[in-house]
Amino acid sequence: SLEGLGWIPGIVKRFDPKKIDILPKLPHMGWNEISESEHKLLKAIDYSLGFYFLHSYYFDSKFKENVIARAFYSQDFDCAINSENIYGVQFHPEKSHQNGIQVFKNFSDLERC
Repeated sequence: SLEGLGWIPGIVKRFDPKKIDILPKLPHMGWNEISESEHKLLKAIDYSLGFYFLHSYYFDSKFKENVIARAFYSQDFDCAINSENIYGVQFHPEKSHQNGIQVFKNFSDLERC
């Protein structure tokens, strides 16, 4: 476990390979659904399409009010976070087709601080 950059309280954790089911492997690679969210970063997302992930680590937010969305890969994990003007996503918007384009559009529409 690592502290990360410290901009949003939490810790970076590695998925425990001992807790990964037989089929899921590390890294977590491929398409996965995320929890639905009312957050403006995820406005107009087609949740049935999911997002593309490629990672072995995830950020575990200390404060759940900073969590925008969660995903599941042998365990629930935070996959989108926000605190003030800082946003982070665990998935790859640039590889997530229409949903990724929508996230980029939503991000560009956010109010500037």
